[in-house]
Parts: sequence; C-alpha cells; structure tokens
Amino acid sequence: MNIQLTRIQFFIIIFTLFTGFVYISIQTPIISHGKRSAWLIFIASSIFIYLLLVFYDKTYKYFILGKVTTMIYHLYWLFHLSFAVAYSMYIVSTWISPYTPKIALLFLFLLPSLYASLSRAETAVNVGIVFGIFILFFIFFVLNAYKDFEFRNLLPIGESGWKDWMWGSLYSLNAYRNAECYLILRKFVMKDEKISGMPLFVFIFSLFAMFLFSILSVMLYFSMEEFNLISEPILYLLHAQEVTFVKRLDLIFVFIWVFITIITLINYILVVRLVHFQKVRKFAKSRIIIYHLLIFVIAYFIAKFESIQMIRQYYWIPFLVFGLLLPILIISWNKIRGRTIFDSSK
Repeated sequence: MNIQLTRIQFFIIIFTLFTGFVYISIQTPIISHGKRSAWLIFIASSIFIYLLLVFYDKTYKYFILGKVTTMIYHLYWLFHLSFAVAYSMYIVSTWISPYTPKIALLFLFLLPSLYASLSRAETAVNVGIVFGIFILFFIFFVLNAYKDFEFRNLLPIGESGWKDWMWGSLYSLNAYRNAECYLILRKFVMKDEKISGMPLFVFIFSLFAMFLFSILSVMLYFSMEEFNLISEPILYLLHAQEVTFVKRLDLIFVFIWVFITIITLINYILVVRLVHFQKVRKFAKSRIIIYHLLIFVIAYFIAKFESIQMIRQYYWIPFLVFGLLLPILIISWNKIRGRTIFDSSK
C-alpha cells in the first residue's frame, strides 16, 4: 500500500491525530498535577516536543519496523483505539444520551471508520480537512466566557514543587502522544514538499497554541480545587455559557467532538494500514474488518466508568514508551547498521 501526501495533507492528519482523542481530557491531569504552574510546565514540555519532532524529521528514514516492533505497535494501537472509542462512548453517554445501548454507540463510531478504511486511502486523507470548523467553533465560544475569567488563578507560579513539575511534565508530554505516527507518515510526503524549518515550526506552534489556549481558559475559569472534581472542564465551561441562539453549547460541542473523533479514528487506522500493508497481503479487506471487530469487542468491555478512570491514571505511559523510547531505540539501531527506509523498500 502506498500513498503520496502533500505537506498540507500531512500536517492536517498529524494535527488530527494529536488532538482528536485527547483534546477535551488533557487539561485536568495537567493542571491537577502541575498546579498553578501547569501552563508554564506545558510550555516547557512543548519546547521538548518541538525539538523531538525536529529530530524525528531528520532521522525518520531510520525508523524501520521489524516483525517484533510491528507486532508491539499493532497491539498498542489496538488497545489505544479501543480505549479511545470506549472513552468517546463514555462522553456521549454522560453528556448526550445516557440510555443509548453501548452497541449502538459502537456502531456510531466504527461503521464510518470501517467504510473509510475499506475505501481508497485518499478518503481517509481528505476527510480531515473539515477539522478547521471545530477549531473556529471552540475558540469563539470559549472566549464567550471571558467575563468570568479570574487571572489570579494563574498565580503564584512558584508554589509548584519538583514533583508537580515532574508529573505535570509527564501529562503535558502525553498531550502529544501518537508521535510515532509522525515517523510513519513522514516518508509518504512528496519529495518536493518541504517539512523541516519554518513549516514544521508553524505546525508545532499551531498545535501548541491550541492546547495552551484550552489549558489557560479552564485555569482562568475554574478554581484549582475544582479540578479534583471535574474531568472534562471544557465541557463544563461550555455548559455554563448562555447564548441567544442555542440552549446547550456543550451538547453542540460534544456532537462536533464525536465527528472529530470519528475522523481521528479513520486517520489512525490509515496509519495501521500503512504499516500492516507495506507489502501486498491476501484478504486485505477481511483483515480490516477483523481489526474493527477486535476494537468493537475490547471497547465494549472497557467502556465502564471505573475502567476508563483507572486507565486514564496510567495513560501518561504511552508517549514515553511508544512515542519516545521505542522510536529512539529503533532509529539508533538502524542508524548504527546503516539501514534506511529507502534500502528496505527495494
């Protein structure tokens, strides 16, 4: 399987993968662990991410997955996608439709993904373009709460200790999980399209600004003690807003977020397909269907409040293992051997 991505398509897919599953859930763990310095901790972590992606852009040609590492990533992606779908079901059940059967919600998320995955790869690539609608909607309505912002919530900065900085950094870095997808998709960018330098900086800055805006907004709106009680502060903030033309902003936001989650799922499975179908395989469509069935079954059993909250406590680990340590080990090993993706594709 092979596709060619323009620079814009590449950045749109990566932007969607970095934000689609986590955007309404990252603020509470970052702030509750980083305290009033959470926004500074996130800035420092984002600088590290920028340097990491600069490194990845220079070394992506050495990121070659062997049989063992491919299996490891497949298992991780299967669980990650299952958890993302389960968490999405939990949000829909909590905010929109508490009595809708889990099976119906699973079909809501997985049928569009299955259809797009069985179609041409370009379908998954182009569907992410609508992401901009979500961004404009979110910024406009969050700013509607500016009258209730309390700027003293950001002070004093120095009260956060080293443990706050450590845990705040871990959860801040986890906002950028799926970094391995950058390495996988990078080789499919057209050779005449420039990524390094200013294009990459603008992309990372846009991503950083989107995250930081959400963190600062909820920090200004809620007191520090309230973050121990709320897990999706953006939705609570929107729930409290009143506008003349709609009664429940949070419901509209959840509907849009569901749509964005489906797009993210489609793009993520594109990454899985690019890894799994590097070579022509028999029964390709059957394998995609089986993959979705596995997500269906796993998500069904972990779509419980207790399971989701327990998994979220430890979900700072994926970035460290699969987005940082394992990619660096793979890159270092192949660089020592002098092996690149261009050699392995011959």
